[in-house]
Amino acid sequence: MAELPPTAGGDLALPRHELILFAALAIALPVLRFFLAEVVGFDLHFDEAQYWEWSQQLGWSYYSKGPLVAWLIALSTALFGHGEWQIRLFAWLAYDIFLILLFCFARQLWENRRAGWWAVALGLTTPLYFPLGQVMTTDIFLFVCWTWGLWAVWRALYRGQTSAWYEFGAAVGIGGLAKLSIGLLPFFVGLGLLLVPAWRRELRRWPPWGGLLLTVLLLTPILLWNAGHDWAMLRHERGHVLEAAPSGGWIENLRDLLEFLVGQWLVLSPLVAIALFRVLARLPCAPEQRLLWGLSFAVLAFFFLKATVNKVQLNWPAPAYIGLLVLFAGHIDRLTAGWRRLVVAGMASSVVLLAITFFPALIGLSLAKAPFKDLRLWEKPVQIVARQVGDVHFLMVPNYHLAGEIAFYWPQRLPIYLVAESRRFSQHDFWPGIGREVGRDGVYVATRNEISPRLQSAFTACHPLPPVPARAADGSLLRTLYAWHCTGYRPVAWPAPNSY
Repeated sequence: MAELPPTAGGDLALPRHELILFAALAIALPVLRFFLAEVVGFDLHFDEAQYWEWSQQLGWSYYSKGPLVAWLIALSTALFGHGEWQIRLFAWLAYDIFLILLFCFARQLWENRRAGWWAVALGLTTPLYFPLGQVMTTDIFLFVCWTWGLWAVWRALYRGQTSAWYEFGAAVGIGGLAKLSIGLLPFFVGLGLLLVPAWRRELRRWPPWGGLLLTVLLLTPILLWNAGHDWAMLRHERGHVLEAAPSGGWIENLRDLLEFLVGQWLVLSPLVAIALFRVLARLPCAPEQRLLWGLSFAVLAFFFLKATVNKVQLNWPAPAYIGLLVLFAGHIDRLTAGWRRLVVAGMASSVVLLAITFFPALIGLSLAKAPFKDLRLWEKPVQIVARQVGDVHFLMVPNYHLAGEIAFYWPQRLPIYLVAESRRFSQHDFWPGIGREVGRDGVYVATRNEISPRLQSAFTACHPLPPVPARAADGSLLRTLYAWHCTGYRPVAWPAPNSY
């Protein structure tokens, strides 16, 4: 498994049958995702529902994320109507673009189209990426822009394509409109430009600075919105970076760190991860491969260090693996037969693992304990609550996680408000509040059978309705919705949010 130089030669042009295969794959994947969502019964995740709420009140930016996802949802639903697949359509198409970029990057790096196909296979079967392309969240757009940006800076430094700096700026700017964590890419690229003498001369030329200017121009909507809203998004992001350690002390820290490490190994595909890290454990000899290696491991080190002090979500380090997959794709054909079989077996086992996560009944796993349970059984219970209530003027919930689900699946489009004794800021705090509903009737919906005295005092009366369980076909209980029909709202002093 010693490192070999890239294949020289003209194995780059795609034959006609491979072009047809790529086109068929790009068409088939969104169809497959639609089929999966329908057969599995995926309702909206609360993040998707939240972004749909944003799309109903378009703005230059939003409390916790940029405007890209909300804008795309607004476009898709304007063209195709209200529904889950309409909300997810652009995420499904973005996953196609992600695979195309992986192919082009690996093919050009290794000067071998087989490396491109291996990169596509890795992108398709790595459990970290496929499920995140199933739903409409910011992650898939982050992956697209990260891959594009990484490829662009590689071409600028090692193929002499100075115009690629503008691509890099565009990728970071567009990615920032989806998720600000793409800022890690220009941060470490900039650090490399300062520290590597061979790259430092780029800073004496205009294109890198032109790319930076393009990034700033594309991020103008976020900057303008934040300037007018007390820099709320940056306060929120600062909370992620500077979040305090868990109150449980070093034992809880250690547990979270172990969960992070084991989780990363699992979502990378365990067998593939073993081969990948065995191949890429040492710094590559080829300088153009060192860029991908160094950037990827620098980002991984950042999240590892963060995981030593507080909890890191499984998907946060996902962009760091993109460069490693592109590097690994060129090594697969050069592995010994045994190691190559291990990689193929790892990909096959990942497909099986994904099938089990989508269809947990295959192994007798209860839906209440299965992955993606938060995507299941929202529509029917919400509509049962709506029928029990009858006509009301507005909706109330205790948190933003529930707000989007209730608002999306309620039969009528009604305003929805957060009413809780203790909660963090959300986008709802930048929209008109419940004070405009004086004298009107509403319904409070929660997943706990409790209503605060303050909320009860804000109405002439609040009458409890029969609980509505969200029970799967296997009998497992995912959640229960509790509701109160409240009449005659009168203003009360609601506590301000206590954190970002």
